[in-house]
Amino acid sequence: MSSNVFAAGNGFHDVVSFNMGMISHSVTENESTLIQTDDSVQTEDTSAVAASSAVSAISFNLNWEFKTEQKKSYFVQAFVPMMTTGGAGVFLGGVGMNWYLNDMGSKYTYVQNGTELTIIPKFKYYWGASTGIGYVVYNTESAKKSDVFFDLGVHGGGVYGIGTNRGIKLEVGASRATGVATTGIKIGFFLGMTQYL
Repeated sequence: MSSNVFAAGNGFHDVVSFNMGMISHSVTENESTLIQTDDSVQTEDTSAVAASSAVSAISFNLNWEFKTEQKKSYFVQAFVPMMTTGGAGVFLGGVGMNWYLNDMGSKYTYVQNGTELTIIPKFKYYWGASTGIGYVVYNTESAKKSDVFFDLGVHGGGVYGIGTNRGIKLEVGASRATGVATTGIKIGFFLGMTQYL
């Protein structure tokens, strides 16, 4: 269908998705933030050895796409851990944009002279970028620790439509996490359901 039909008005629907998946977050402590506190250790260097840890947790993701256009949308999202090992996990809230690679990124409703036309993409795929603030809890050999971090990442995925209002969503992403005391790489894999509003 010609893109001229979309010029008559903004009839694109917002989208909410509910997803479950795995987050794997590598954590490396910054050496400059570590201080040796064990007085029994005889060393000229007062800094402690930086620890590395890996956090893997089954997590829940809630995502709301709004201000949707034919080829792009904005979104807000949140991640919370559901199943963790030793209490480790990643909490994250963020914002971002999706760019759709097919003809249309959302359900579209067009009304003219009392006649309503609804166009629903059967399959759509996209890539996007996001930023946010997170909180990671991780375990080292000596203690459980935590840090606040700034997250910057990219992702890609696809949605297969089911009926008039729902779809199955698959998304993978990777990001750089820069914290107060740590740095790391976060990788996520999520599968879930979408709902047109």
